[in-house]
Amino acid sequence: MPRNPHKKIFSLMILTAVFLRVNFFAQGAAGSSLTLETVCAGLAANVNTTGEFTQTKTINAGGRQLKSTGKFIFCPLGIMWRTEKPFPSALILTPTDMIQVSGNGSRSVMSGQDNQIFANISQTLSSVFSGNAGELKKRFDCDFSAGADGAWSVTLVPKDATIASVMTSLTLRGRSSSSRTSLAFLEMTETSGNKIGYEFTDQKYPEELSANEKQNFFAD
Repeated sequence: MPRNPHKKIFSLMILTAVFLRVNFFAQGAAGSSLTLETVCAGLAANVNTTGEFTQTKTINAGGRQLKSTGKFIFCPLGIMWRTEKPFPSALILTPTDMIQVSGNGSRSVMSGQDNQIFANISQTLSSVFSGNAGELKKRFDCDFSAGADGAWSVTLVPKDATIASVMTSLTLRGRSSSSRTSLAFLEMTETSGNKIGYEFTDQKYPEELSANEKQNFFAD
């Protein structure tokens, strides 16, 4: 059991918000050169992404590493992290709710209205959903780089005090080709100096999720 599970949850909430913010910011982006806008446009073209993740948390004091593995779903409804090892659980995040599922299948729901951090992030998401593309650069300093082989990396440093209270930076890495843009790795540095990295593998891009997959994102 994490010593501070609420901080981990807030970190994942912010991670979710950033991921969705990047995706929705990208709608309508165009251009042939590899830029932040074209990478985001490529990610946004993946309406649904499923696959497996390996999470590695590196503790700043002593460099100890904790690993967990499971499956994920990125979709317009939100993000689901279903941890399989070392202990089964799930965390589903939507623009309005956080749903936790224990190993025995019991579900608990927290509305964003009950948490100021969640509420502030959701308010930002609402701006992005309405087409306010300036929200990303308003709330983050964006350092983007790209290689000749299609590899790309972007580091986001929060300007927003709510996000900065939980993390100091978020780095995303992936690869773009003429047919697909994919996110391969994500690393968040917390204010404590701890780092949480996610490696994404076995990715698939279904046009539609199954009914069971969709059901995960509804509170009832």
